[in-house]
Amino acid sequence: MKKVNKTPTKAKREFISKPLFKQSLKSNYLLWLILTLGSAGIFIIINLVVGTKAIFTNIDMNTVQTYVKDEGLSWLQILGLLENMGFSLSRIQTMSQIDLNSVMNDLIYKIAGVLLPMIYVMIICNKLIAAQVSDGSMAYVLSTPTNRKTVVRTQYLFMIVSLVAMYIVITLGAYISGAVAFFITQPTNINFGTLTLRTFLYCFGSFAAMFGLTGICFGASCYFNKSTNSIAIGGGACILAFLGCILGLFGNKVFVSVGVGVQAMNFFNYLTIYTLIDTESMSNFAKAVTGAYGGTMSFAWMWESAILLVIGAVFAFGGAFKFVKKDLPL
Repeated sequence: MKKVNKTPTKAKREFISKPLFKQSLKSNYLLWLILTLGSAGIFIIINLVVGTKAIFTNIDMNTVQTYVKDEGLSWLQILGLLENMGFSLSRIQTMSQIDLNSVMNDLIYKIAGVLLPMIYVMIICNKLIAAQVSDGSMAYVLSTPTNRKTVVRTQYLFMIVSLVAMYIVITLGAYISGAVAFFITQPTNINFGTLTLRTFLYCFGSFAAMFGLTGICFGASCYFNKSTNSIAIGGGACILAFLGCILGLFGNKVFVSVGVGVQAMNFFNYLTIYTLIDTESMSNFAKAVTGAYGGTMSFAWMWESAILLVIGAVFAFGGAFKFVKKDLPL
């Protein structure tokens, strides 16, 4: 029988490296666990402590009128006193129309709820690429059959999977604690459809912002060979976004209307991607979809979230392309 010579074929390159993925998981699961439980705990505490308390106490005008009459006062005197204190009729009218819940949502989902995930993104993105290049461990990884494309795909996949897992836990914590808070304060008037959709959208908006920052931090980690440069750019972008959100809060129309904000501070809202977490639009959308009272259909949150996702994808892809092509100090 005649022998057939078979030419050797190249081994099929893996899309991702399972050993590298497992190594990343083993190295970072503890930090993920601590920051994930911490973030979920923040939402739980806020919902159970703040959510079960009445933020505004309704004014009983009958009691006010009785007091005015008993004290021999006139409404003109009271209005004059309020004017001298800086509370004009227009300001009082504006204050009566403000929705403090929108401010609370901004505080929770743009500031308190994103702090620990942001720290996770800053640290892990740097550890996955730049830190390994700096300490020389990347040379060992690339000495195996694993090439650069597989490395960058694996590390980015780990980053996104861990971030998604983090927000699944956060969303569950926020939803369960929110449902408990509503049951305590409004046991006969709970719209679980609105609560479910609104909580999901809020957490999705927060996730989209983290996805955008992940792209920036991961892109910086891929672009630079030194860990310090990666932290300076990626971490700096995160900190600036966070500070811009805090400063921009004092330019919020609610704070300005009550005299504790400055309109000019609204400028900082244009310097942070957290502005694209549109909790007001998400709330209105959830109410409209579920038929809740006061719901006005709004789709603004969709394109704003899309922008965040595009930012993350573009920066991550750009950094990955640079990592594959650049010279490494191996």
